[in-house]
Amino acid sequence: MIPDRHRPGRRLPRRYRFPAHFAVFAAAVPLLLIAEALSGSTWNLFWPLAAWTVLVTLHYFVASAYDLDNAWVDDRVTDLRARSYDFDHIQNIEQRVREHDASVTPPIEKRREPKDR
Repeated sequence: MIPDRHRPGRRLPRRYRFPAHFAVFAAAVPLLLIAEALSGSTWNLFWPLAAWTVLVTLHYFVASAYDLDNAWVDDRVTDLRARSYDFDHIQNIEQRVREHDASVTPPIEKRREPKDR
């Protein structure tokens, strides 16, 4: 059985009770905005909601940073290794440029070659 933190599609870190904090935030914000709209007041809750949003965001970043484990590191290393093919491709192009290979010669220079001879 795969532990919950390794299941595909899991988005929220479990550390420091972040899902509970986010659930309260996600439920409270619409309710507060509706209450503010029905009461006829405007902008009274802007700064408290803005501050709360910043705190939830910081909580997310901290919880995500501490939610990392060896399985995440292994997945990330595997992903980076899978993408490293690009370095070989770039080195191949650089080598062909040094050798003045026709496959990397710009078309305008190819047209000039017969005239220069």
